[in-house]
Amino acid sequence: MDQSLTLVERYILRFFYACIGYALIGFSWGAIQSGIPSIRHFLEAPPARFIILAHGHINLLGWVEMAIFGASYYIIPRILKRAVYSEGLVKVHFWSHNLGLCLMVVGFFIAGLKGGQLFWAGTPDLIAHAKAPWMGVVGMGGFLVLAANAVFGYNVYRTARP
Repeated sequence: MDQSLTLVERYILRFFYACIGYALIGFSWGAIQSGIPSIRHFLEAPPARFIILAHGHINLLGWVEMAIFGASYYIIPRILKRAVYSEGLVKVHFWSHNLGLCLMVVGFFIAGLKGGQLFWAGTPDLIAHAKAPWMGVVGMGGFLVLAANAVFGYNVYRTARP
């Protein structure tokens, strides 16, 4: 990455690179889960629908939010004609959001995979126990994403109101 860029500018690019990566993953995932009949059938099991939630979160929190964050960090300082309040908070925001999103996606995916397998195996009484630890992972990831979004909001607020 070009070292003549400021730290915030480098992170703006990282937000956009992450946006593109999540978009490629999310769009491919959607095509696969809707285009392959055996996968569509598997996802008809109610507990397997957590896999659909993983897909939705990677698109919304990955593709869409990363684009919004990158654009915001680019546009807001230019409109206000002042630097972002905290470069360090931009870094914290980027990494905590990405880690939280990855935890959520992995947790949803594994909970859905295990739940779907148990559903189709005819052992629905085991589903809640099998998915519980993975839903805990989703919760931890969700907390990180929420915290990251709060960091973003605080950084933008302090940039706008020094």
